[in-house]
Amino acid sequence: MNGLDKITGRITEDAKKRAQDILEDAQAQAQSVRENYARHGQDIRAELLAQAEEQVLSHIQRMKGAGELDGRKELLRVKQELLQAAFDRALEMLRAMPQAEYTAFLSDLLIQAAPQGKAEVIMNPADRSKVGKDVVTRANETLGAGLTLSEETRPIQGGFVVRSGLVEVNCALETLVEQEKEALYPQVAALLFPAG
Repeated sequence: MNGLDKITGRITEDAKKRAQDILEDAQAQAQSVRENYARHGQDIRAELLAQAEEQVLSHIQRMKGAGELDGRKELLRVKQELLQAAFDRALEMLRAMPQAEYTAFLSDLLIQAAPQGKAEVIMNPADRSKVGKDVVTRANETLGAGLTLSEETRPIQGGFVVRSGLVEVNCALETLVEQEKEALYPQVAALLFPAG
């Protein structure tokens, strides 16, 4: 049995060696697969991180651009409010003139605005009672008789409306300021918001 034991031993020895070789080969292949998947996983991870970073940067740029646009809109809105406040203040200053200056201002304005012939001067109730007669009298001294102070009043902030028949010339202070606004906007803006 010695020969059979030797053969069996040799077969067993060869089988163990073959099993060991197969095991080592399988382990090497498994290690290679693990390394490939690890590299592939790192590549995918790097690609996903790069995409995410790109998306974040793009989102930040969009938000920054939107923020800058909102900031410019808000600045423009505030500037427009300040410009409007300047014109509102000009109207207040006209209305707050001392009575003698206000009378002279309205008389000069009436002389320029009055049509030839007969016309009525319509004012707000306060101006009518305070300066109405003086304004019309002064204008008539320059133009000759033809203007009369109307009993009718209008809800205007100051100034007057001249009516001759069906034609009216609006010289209300708020109308005059509004008419001058477009022409004066650049000058007022330059004073309020100097460049540089």
